[in-house]
Amino acid sequence: MSLTKAIFPGSFDSIHKGHIDIIKRASKLFDVLYIVVSINTDKKQSNLEKRFLEVKDKIKSLKLKNVFVEKNNSLTVDFAKKYKCQYLVRSIRNELDMKYEIDLAQANYYLNNKLETIFFVSDPLLKKISSTGMKSISKTIKQLKK
Repeated sequence: MSLTKAIFPGSFDSIHKGHIDIIKRASKLFDVLYIVVSINTDKKQSNLEKRFLEVKDKIKSLKLKNVFVEKNNSLTVDFAKKYKCQYLVRSIRNELDMKYEIDLAQANYYLNNKLETIFFVSDPLLKKISSTGMKSISKTIKQLKK
């Protein structure tokens, strides 16, 4: 019997409670879950290696035996092929996310129709959390402390 393998790609700049919630939930469904720290060309991000190490430390603290952290600077579908993953985990917080995620899932399906996208709806208490919002708040706090 083959293992069910999934990837949860993202920029994770920075990793937050919303991400952790999805990781914990997804880890219960798959034999292996790869958290893939990637580059998003549409976002201004901190260094890939720095984000990778931050995510790796956070995941290690969760003690999830079937969750592994990798970094990727190529297409998600190429990573999935290399690691023989059948599923792609994505999360949806709201209607805007849904439109974006459906378009992305269709593009990924076009590139690799053996890779199924599985959507997780965010916990209602966590849906307002975003990495971009957290960075903005952090920047504001730093400026106020000056």
